[in-house]
Amino acid sequence: MTIELREVATFLAAFFAAVVILPNLSRFGMQIGLVDIPNERKVHDVPKPLVGGIGIVIAATFSILAFVPSFALGGYYAGMILLLLIGVMDDLYDLGHRKKFLAQIVATTLLIYLSNINLSNFGNLIGLGKIVIPDIGWLIWGVTVFSVVGVTNAVNMIDGLDGLAGSISFVSFITFAALSVIVGDSNLMLVNLALAGAIFGFLRYNWSPAALFMGDAGSLCLGFSLSFMALALTQSGLSPVPPVSVLLVMGVPISDTLIVMIRRICKGRSPFKPDNTHLHHILLQHGLDGRKPVTVMLFLSVVFCGISILGVMLPLPEPLLFAVFGIYFIINWFADYFTGKLVLLLKAIQQGGGLSASRALRQTPLNGEKRYNVDIQVHYDDYPSKLSLPGKITNISKAGFWAHIDRLGVVCNECVVTISFPGVRDLRPVEMPVEHLWMSAAHNNFYHGFKFLELAEEQEYVLSNYIDSLEKQI
Repeated sequence: MTIELREVATFLAAFFAAVVILPNLSRFGMQIGLVDIPNERKVHDVPKPLVGGIGIVIAATFSILAFVPSFALGGYYAGMILLLLIGVMDDLYDLGHRKKFLAQIVATTLLIYLSNINLSNFGNLIGLGKIVIPDIGWLIWGVTVFSVVGVTNAVNMIDGLDGLAGSISFVSFITFAALSVIVGDSNLMLVNLALAGAIFGFLRYNWSPAALFMGDAGSLCLGFSLSFMALALTQSGLSPVPPVSVLLVMGVPISDTLIVMIRRICKGRSPFKPDNTHLHHILLQHGLDGRKPVTVMLFLSVVFCGISILGVMLPLPEPLLFAVFGIYFIINWFADYFTGKLVLLLKAIQQGGGLSASRALRQTPLNGEKRYNVDIQVHYDDYPSKLSLPGKITNISKAGFWAHIDRLGVVCNECVVTISFPGVRDLRPVEMPVEHLWMSAAHNNFYHGFKFLELAEEQEYVLSNYIDSLEKQI
């Protein structure tokens, strides 16, 4: 079989295997309770099977065994099988982050010693020469474990919307396959194509609206696999692929995870406690509905992957590639500020009339104020249309709030809301004037952005006291 035919066969075998396996696994998952239960952080409203990861691993393994010649994957498969088992157990019983971290450390140790691979060279990131880890066993082990566990968790933490982690992983494996061609490692290329094919088959069922999810079993295995590919491509002394190139390939999940964890630590919270501060949450909060947040982040990933390939082929200076990542990291840090302005500007342009572009830029919801995730009742009233609907505020600041209000499918400009502030004025509702800035719909749910208008002294006092009470709870 020629290498060109083997490439196609490897991808298609994994793809069709996933397409065939996953529906059967879904039925089995529903029977044993291997499902994702909806909660306030999730956009789906019915339980979904958590079998995608199992199907991806089975489909990719089938293709690798069928089409990839003998290849030193002992450490990789030992670590991945461990993470697959731990991931399934976590999906069933919620093991907690400590046990998952221990499993990831053990899996990485198996990878290091059974596959004889580690991270010892960061490349010439800042133009002063290569950054090389001293040849001290425990130090190299620690750096490698930290890096692999970090990337594994980056994929795990970005798995928050239908098709997001899967599509970004798919693009990453395709890019790693292309880089494997440049390196001249056909076996590594085929393994990447097998994983990409399996994920492509999984996306057949995971693209919005998703019929099933990959679960922790899937995100842990994909993150671990991406880490292995990154090490295999960059840590050979003769490899033309610098480490910064694979950093760009995984730049979207890595930067998002670093920013979220840094912010949690700065607020005195556990870096592993879930919240709604990931980039995809921010995009949702600013009115990008449906598949749009996934499309935006996938586009960013494709751009970075393209830059990575060009950087190796031309080649481009490593400090320049690292600067690209650094600039994106800074922009991502301020994503909450820029996203609101950009979304409102785009909506103003699309609407033509109504909200002008300059007015949109002035009316970014919650702009410049610290925001808090909450769960408080609100009642929406538009007196001219006699529209009155209950809802729930999920994010608030002194400038405005984001609310989920069912059956409110239009933007009504100026209106009145009645908010039941917990612990304020014996829970008596407070009526407040607001401007209705934007609306988005996701999974038949309506989300809305509101800006407080000029408040009376008493209204301002109640709002300020409530915000102050939230600040004290942090």
